[in-house]
Amino acid sequence: MSIILFIKLISYCSSKRDKLNTVTIQEESVINSFGERQQRLLNLLLENKSGMTMDELSRALGVSKPAVHQHLTALERDGYVARHALVKTGGRPSHVYVLSERGIHLFPKHYAWFSQLLLEQMLEKMGSEAVEKLLYQLGREAAASLRQRLQGKEGTERIHEVVRIMQEFGYQAKVVEGENGLPEISARNCIYHDLAKAHREVCALDLGLLDGLLEGTVTQRACMVRGGSDCRFCLQRRLKGKDPES
Repeated sequence: MSIILFIKLISYCSSKRDKLNTVTIQEESVINSFGERQQRLLNLLLENKSGMTMDELSRALGVSKPAVHQHLTALERDGYVARHALVKTGGRPSHVYVLSERGIHLFPKHYAWFSQLLLEQMLEKMGSEAVEKLLYQLGREAAASLRQRLQGKEGTERIHEVVRIMQEFGYQAKVVEGENGLPEISARNCIYHDLAKAHREVCALDLGLLDGLLEGTVTQRACMVRGGSDCRFCLQRRLKGKDPES
């Protein structure tokens, strides 16, 4: 499992509440807004991973092919169903319909449960201090895989690129001025909210990520799950290079 995938996976810990999961929540609720026939069609495609032809869907649903075509057209347009060519020997080419990746995510997923089990096992087997060190190192390794985006960027330009990276992960981050006059990073969305609330070791992942991206200059002075209004990361010194905003 790649480090980036691990971070994204564990970030689903707040499955039904955090903003990071807005798309997942919306997708899961969309299926409930479909008509009964479309829901049955989607369930048929879920059960038949290799796909079904329009004739097969028509028979399974007990409706005419034009009616099936109408439903498939709408679902394909919205990205929930994909059409693949199927060539039959001695016959005319036809198509099979399958669930797209977006269609698969219409059905419930439980990344939060998996992440919780994974972290609890790590804590039981390794202990709190070792897990915190491991998560910090995971953050550093994630930073190493992202560092190419920072090439040629120094000072404020580098910090703003780090913030863009954080926003892509879902942190709702921005640069603010700190009490010491140095830039700080404010993150309003904890992408591991439930896990971090139960296990503060998780915060080490953020610190490792930012330390790796910002040359080991970062400390965390506020945390939302500990009562702060945001997660606040402070730079202890100015980054080398000319500040492009000065």
